[in-house]
Amino acid sequence: MQINFTNYKPRLLVSAIGILWAFSSWALSSIWGYGFLQGIGPSAIVIGILALYDKHLWKLPVMNWMNTTPNLNGTYEGKIIYHYNGQNGTKACKLQIKQTCSMIKVKTIFSKNGENDTQSVSTESFIKTDEAGDQHLYFYYQNRGSCQNGDTLGPHDGINVLEIQQNGEEIKLEGYYFTNRNPQTKGRMNVTKITKGDK
Repeated sequence: MQINFTNYKPRLLVSAIGILWAFSSWALSSIWGYGFLQGIGPSAIVIGILALYDKHLWKLPVMNWMNTTPNLNGTYEGKIIYHYNGQNGTKACKLQIKQTCSMIKVKTIFSKNGENDTQSVSTESFIKTDEAGDQHLYFYYQNRGSCQNGDTLGPHDGINVLEIQQNGEEIKLEGYYFTNRNPQTKGRMNVTKITKGDK
């Protein structure tokens, strides 16, 4: 498992690693004495605890003091309002977000009466916090399109920039997107979390 420390608070992370290593070293030396395990054991324990934290523990309210990442795991539903080829339109959309402390993956499904569903999958995603403390979810995506039964949506890439709006347990994502289609498609997305996916 690869851990990206971008979303961690550097000073707290370094302090936690130092404390964990020192405690592990003391515990191992007390049990087995100084030797081979006392040399590599603390490092292995620290790596194991960090991996456990990055995948699971970071989501717990009592354990999120070491990171800056909101827990977005779950399913979101809403719509996009788009402009393409001189016309405006709307589509229903569903976002499925899977996340660890250092990784986030977004799958989006688009639906409209009379058309086949299409989906996009993020190729790169990250959360950015600005100087005012507001957070935005950025993700680049690929959409394979649909040319079935007369559909004309070809494969394309795009980017979403969504503001993360949290009010208690309610989470909304709202912002804009654009694609590399020709003519270009651009518009806005507004979705609300409907199910949890953090277990």
